[in-house]
Amino acid sequence: MSDPKDFQFNLPAEARPAAHPLREKIHGDAWAAAPDCTSARPEAPASAIRAIVIHATAGASTEGAVSVMVAHRASFHWLVADENEAAHGGFVWASAPERRAAWHVRNNCSHPDVYHGARRANDWSLGIEIVNAQSGGDKFSDWQLRATAQIVRYAWAKYPNLAHVVSHARLDPDRRTDPGRDFPWEKFAALTLAAVR
Repeated sequence: MSDPKDFQFNLPAEARPAAHPLREKIHGDAWAAAPDCTSARPEAPASAIRAIVIHATAGASTEGAVSVMVAHRASFHWLVADENEAAHGGFVWASAPERRAAWHVRNNCSHPDVYHGARRANDWSLGIEIVNAQSGGDKFSDWQLRATAQIVRYAWAKYPNLAHVVSHARLDPDRRTDPGRDFPWEKFAALTLAAVR
């Protein structure tokens, strides 16, 4: 198993895909909570977005993840359902507007290999949460990997400065381990970069 603190790959600018569709639906409760747990970006998203951060919920349901937005004022832009949920296999949940900075990484966290070590990652990143119990017995499904790769490809086509895909643990190694050692990072990277190779 790999160490999630090492999870990172970069998106080659010369291979940026054409506009890539995303099968998403707005999650009403998450969207309603978003104004209280997101903030304005200091720069327009078209130029601001430099990274996508991959998280795992350490919980077993979409509703549990959305409750964190309501109760703890954490947030993320997309939520990828687990295999026992109706959305699994169909679409991802849009949880907060991309134009807003979601609160998914602590402001003082950074990594020298991610956007030149800049802090305040929420201002220049997008966050994806994948529903997974992080118990060691809850495997990430193939659809979850494909859906997460699809989100990255959608954003890669849309945001010209997007360059990095990283784990939460990469940016906050002292506190976070998600998406966890069981997340098949190399397979996910291969799905994302499939058209490049």
